[in-house]
Amino acid sequence: MNRGAALALLVLMAGLDGSTPAAHASGRTLVPARPGALAAALSACADGDTLVLERGVHRDHVRIERRVVVTGVPGAELEGDGTGTLVTIAASGVTLENLTLRHSGRRVLTIDAAVQVLTASSVTVRRLVIQDCLYGVYAERAGLLRVEDCRLTGRVPPMQEDGEGNGIHLWFSHDAVIRRNDITRYQDAIYLSFADRTRVEDNLLHDGGRYGPHTMYCQENRLAGNRFTRNVAGCAIMFSNHLDVERNDFDHNRGPRTYGLLLKDCSSGRFTDNRLVDNTIAVFMDNSNRNRIEGNLLQDNGWGLFMFSSCAGNVVTGNAFINDDYPVALDMRRTSNQFDDGTRGNFWSDNAPYDLDDDGFGDVPHSPVSAFAFLSKQYPDLSVLANSPAVAALGVAERVVPALRPSEAVDHRPLLTPPAVHGTGRPLAGAGRRGSGVAMAGFGALTLLGLGGLAGSRRAS
Repeated sequence: MNRGAALALLVLMAGLDGSTPAAHASGRTLVPARPGALAAALSACADGDTLVLERGVHRDHVRIERRVVVTGVPGAELEGDGTGTLVTIAASGVTLENLTLRHSGRRVLTIDAAVQVLTASSVTVRRLVIQDCLYGVYAERAGLLRVEDCRLTGRVPPMQEDGEGNGIHLWFSHDAVIRRNDITRYQDAIYLSFADRTRVEDNLLHDGGRYGPHTMYCQENRLAGNRFTRNVAGCAIMFSNHLDVERNDFDHNRGPRTYGLLLKDCSSGRFTDNRLVDNTIAVFMDNSNRNRIEGNLLQDNGWGLFMFSSCAGNVVTGNAFINDDYPVALDMRRTSNQFDDGTRGNFWSDNAPYDLDDDGFGDVPHSPVSAFAFLSKQYPDLSVLANSPAVAALGVAERVVPALRPSEAVDHRPLLTPPAVHGTGRPLAGAGRRGSGVAMAGFGALTLLGLGGLAGSRRAS
C-alpha cells in the first residue's frame, strides 16, 4: 500500500470510530488525546512527517522509528502509567518538542525515563517539561544530540546522595549540545560518560541530590555560562581532560564535604572567568595536572583551592581570592604548581601588599598557604581553632619569619587590586555578605564525627 492509500485509510477509520489521528496529505497529522492514538500515528507515518499532539493528556508508551517531528500544542501532555519509558527514539533526525511528560517507571536496571535515545544521531529534544520521571533524557550511542530549553524535575530530595536517576544522561556519545535547561532534584543533573566534545551551556543545575554536571572519561568538553548551585558538588569532573570551563557560577554548595568544582584525574584543562562563591570548598583537585586556572573569583568560601600532593604543573594566575577562610590548602612542602605565571600573580584579600617601584604588583612575594591551613588539612578537627588567638599569632610569626612557611608555594607577583570576573553575569543572591566562617558547617560536622569516634573508642575500651 502506498502512502496516499494509507493516509486515506486512516481518515476513513477516524470517521468510523473517532479514535485515530486525522491525517492530511501535507504530512501533518493531528493526534487526539485518546489512548493508542499516538502509537497508531507513528506506525502509519513516513519520514519527514509532523505529528501534532492536541491539547489534553495522551496516555501512551511509544517508540519512534522514523525521521519525524513530534510536537504538541499548548496543553499537550504525555503521561505514563508508572512503568517503563514514555518515549523511545530509535531513528536519526527525530525532533521531539513542546510537550509535558510525566510519570515514568522506577527501575534503574531498565533506565526508565521520559525520553530514551538509542543508537540514533542528530536527534533534537527541546521545550519539554519533564516531571516525576526516574531519568529525564537518557541517550546512548547518540551523536549530535541537542537538548535545549527544557525544564526537568526529578524525584530526589536535595542533598540526598543515595537517590536514583539523572536529569540528562549521556553514554558513549559525542558532540552533544545541552543548552538553556533548568534541571533539579536528580541524583546528578547531567551525567556524561565517554561523551566527548559535549557543550554544556547556559543551564541552571540546582538543588540536586549529588552533583550538577558529573563527567567520567570525557575529552574536550566545554562548560560555559552555567550556574551550579545548592548541590553537594556544583560540578564533579573525573578522569576527563582538555576541558574548557568558563563564565560559570558555582555558588552556595554547602555541607561537610561540599565542593564548587571538583577535579579528579583531570589534566590540561582551562578554567577562566568563573565565580566560585560561598562554597565549603571552592576548587578541589586530586591527581589533576597541567591545568590553567586563570581570572576566576573565589570568594567567601571555607577553602578556596584545596589541592593534594598528586597535583603537579598547574598554573594559578590572575584570580581573586577574597575573604576565604583558607585561600589555599596543600599537603606538600615542595610543589611544581605555580601561583603566578611569571607575568602576574593573584589578588589575596588576606595580603597587604605595597608597591614601592610602582609596577602594579606587590614588592614582597606572598605565601598563600598558612601553617595552620597546612596542619588543618591533615588534621581537620583542628579547624575549630581557626579564629583563636594562638592561630592569629602563628600567622603574624609566619609573616615575620619566612622560614616558618610550611610550603614553597609562593606568588611572586601578587596583584594590588582584584581582577574583574563576570561569571554568568547574573547576580548571586547573598554573595559577599557571609563574613568569616562559612566553613563552620563543614567544620562542625567534622568535629561531631571526631567526637563521635572518640566516644565510640572509649566505649569499646
